[in-house]
Amino acid sequence: MKYTHIIKPNIKHIYIKIDKENNILLISSKSMSKEALKVLEDKREWIKKVQEKNRSKPRKDNIYKDGGVVYLFSQALELVFVLDNKESIVMDKSKVFYHSKHHLASKKAVERWYKQELKNYIEPKVQYYAKKLSLFPKGIKYRKMKRRLGSCSYDNVLTFNSLLAKLSFDEIDYVIVHELAHIKHKNHSLYFWQEVSKIFPNYKEIRRNITL
Repeated sequence: MKYTHIIKPNIKHIYIKIDKENNILLISSKSMSKEALKVLEDKREWIKKVQEKNRSKPRKDNIYKDGGVVYLFSQALELVFVLDNKESIVMDKSKVFYHSKHHLASKKAVERWYKQELKNYIEPKVQYYAKKLSLFPKGIKYRKMKRRLGSCSYDNVLTFNSLLAKLSFDEIDYVIVHELAHIKHKNHSLYFWQEVSKIFPNYKEIRRNITL
């Protein structure tokens, strides 16, 4: 069983994560390395089940070329290249028109578009859920991340993966609530999940279905 062991000096627990490519990430402190390996072995059957489930999930992979498909808020859209001196992206029903002098920058252009569309959706939603939970962030940031959906810093600044724009509204809202809950609980303790379940009692089902 191949895995990557990530050493973090200040964590008190052992974590096993499986990313969307089915890579196994074992996370622990150096002092808990031996115990972490035992936990990994004990979880072998669980890991296999998770990997099988990942393989059966439909992927939402963008194809950044003329006639390809990109996803916005879980809707599949045809990407159409339009020769134009000015670069822009225009959405019309089931199509996204990418205006540019050339195809080469289509991926970056779509991801910039994602960031703006996500910002327009997320910011009022953060305000809405912050009031419901009485948990208020100090700021909101956006950036493309390989593995994380979002994060909450120790000074309560929320960062969202700009590729969340590919997900459904319910899945994005779950990520918002998840990061807001970290303002009160900086870990994934029982109390943290109780906070999340105030808004999403079905959070386990939503988490299982999220794929970027």
